[in-house]
Amino acid sequence: MAVVAATLWLTGAQLVGTARGDTAERCGGYTACASVPFTTHGYENAAGVSWWSMYPGVNCTNYAAFVESQVYGVATPGVLMGDAYQWASRATDVGIPVDDTPAVGSVAVWGADSPGMGGYGHVAVVESVGPDGSYIDVSQSGMGAQADGYDWERIARAGGSWESWPTSFIHFAGPGIPGSVPQAGHRIQGAELTMAGA
Repeated sequence: MAVVAATLWLTGAQLVGTARGDTAERCGGYTACASVPFTTHGYENAAGVSWWSMYPGVNCTNYAAFVESQVYGVATPGVLMGDAYQWASRATDVGIPVDDTPAVGSVAVWGADSPGMGGYGHVAVVESVGPDGSYIDVSQSGMGAQADGYDWERIARAGGSWESWPTSFIHFAGPGIPGSVPQAGHRIQGAELTMAGA
């Protein structure tokens, strides 16, 4: 049942992306986003693996877990992160900082009630932050209008993008994140972990 729900949600997210007339999209699809100044972080070659026990493939949680672990060196959190809307509360439960301030390498979180995000919410990786936090550029999976579901979006704090300002930002710690300090009690994940409920 969870797989069916996830598939329906992913399909819905893609339809939203196609219909939105997106002017804030910085690049769309693995091919277009694989050239400087953009990057896919190599997710097109790793999407079939479950990262942090997320469902593999074109979805936001697996992508965010992949980038955080493989690009930023973040250890697997000491809790299953669950659906996107649950990430902030689950992070807080194990002492990972969550606030409303974006930073490069943080995970942007949209709640289940956020416009256009469906009942599971959404997560994306913050790639850059504008002056005084006026905007963020995020990379994300499961929201792009391309068949592979990948894109970069610029989201203004003042609005104007189809994608609303995130509900919160999770500040995982890892050696690749500027100014982060490793959090105690976290373990490094190998690709051998399975999905929750599998």
